[in-house]
Amino acid sequence: MQIKKILVPTDFSEHADRAIETAEGLAKSVGAEIQLLHVLHLPVTAVTPEAGVVPVGFWQDLRGFAQKKLDASRAAIEKTGLRCSAEITEDVPGFAIGAAAKRTNADLIVMGSRGLTGLKHVLLGSVAERVVRTAECPVLTVKHEEKGGLKLRTIVVPMDFSPASDQARALAKDLAKKGGPAHLILVHAYYVPVELEQFLIQQGNPVLDRLSETVTKDLEKILLSLQDAGISSEYVANRGAPERLIVELAKQKHADLIVMGTHGRRGLTHMLLGSVAERVVRTA
Repeated sequence: MQIKKILVPTDFSEHADRAIETAEGLAKSVGAEIQLLHVLHLPVTAVTPEAGVVPVGFWQDLRGFAQKKLDASRAAIEKTGLRCSAEITEDVPGFAIGAAAKRTNADLIVMGSRGLTGLKHVLLGSVAERVVRTAECPVLTVKHEEKGGLKLRTIVVPMDFSPASDQARALAKDLAKKGGPAHLILVHAYYVPVELEQFLIQQGNPVLDRLSETVTKDLEKILLSLQDAGISSEYVANRGAPERLIVELAKQKHADLIVMGTHGRRGLTHMLLGSVAERVVRTA
């Protein structure tokens, strides 16, 4: 994957500022330009029973205020030597961001997991989750609140050996080289319903052991290729719910980043609510 353009939605909140700092660090590492986007979420009709009609001039002033803030953000980025452009659009943020990424041929979206609305990232249907669900390019959601941007030291890469997870691993490998050096931790979670697991054990069926052996061999093969490429790496394979194991491992290993596909071997499309990727975005 070549990262040439990074789209960064901003609502001028502290979380958006952290996303900009993260995008700046990545852009410097890979030689990309930054596209800032501010979405004015205007109501369908500017009318409320209490306030009556909101003057058109109010929305014009609001757009002018946003433009000044956006221009200031663009100027600050350009001072670091990076190329930067900026745009204001009027739409529903969750849909406008993905549409803007497609329109501008963005290779990556970097955005905060929450913003000025104060909604926590555990809230279903957040803007970040909608973008992860609908965008056609990779999305990096920024959770950390300290200043200084993202420092890539440890990257967790969930693996289910699907094309999507292979693409995620390739991206993580590239980031580990250009944005690190970083240590990669491959994690595979093979989930078997309790009832089926107990039945197989009672029947003496060795399918679980064979599954574990196959997974281990596949992970060891990938690990060798990463180490041959000069990338520090290890793998973890356990039974359990994928989203729980991924989040717990990332916390235990003090991971700076999780890189994963939005759908995998189960054939779930990225439009499906409640996917493993969205649960990880919500809880990591």
